[in-house]
Amino acid sequence: MLRIQKRESALRDLTAIWLWYAEQGGPEIADRFYAAVDQTLEMIAKSPDVGVRLKRRRKADAGLRKIAVGGGFGKILLVYLHADCRVELIRVLHGSRDLEALGALERGSGE
Repeated sequence: MLRIQKRESALRDLTAIWLWYAEQGGPEIADRFYAAVDQTLEMIAKSPDVGVRLKRRRKADAGLRKIAVGGGFGKILLVYLHADCRVELIRVLHGSRDLEALGALERGSGE
């Protein structure tokens, strides 16, 4: 199984989404969200090609993938990169966002 590494941007996204769920539905729902993210990451670590490739304009962005979080949180997407012996979680975003246009997904973002 591959090692999971979370970028700072992904950690910020996770915190913001957890807080939103806690405010809207309570801490139990927020904790269920976080557990669902962990389960989805475990699945990715076992089979990193499970996600759908993102169509990117820049060659440097090749290899980015997305997958919906399980456990009833399918509107939230994990954007990740499989590199060497690890999976790098880049962002955690709502599926209604235009992922193709987000410059924050670029590998060279400095994180």
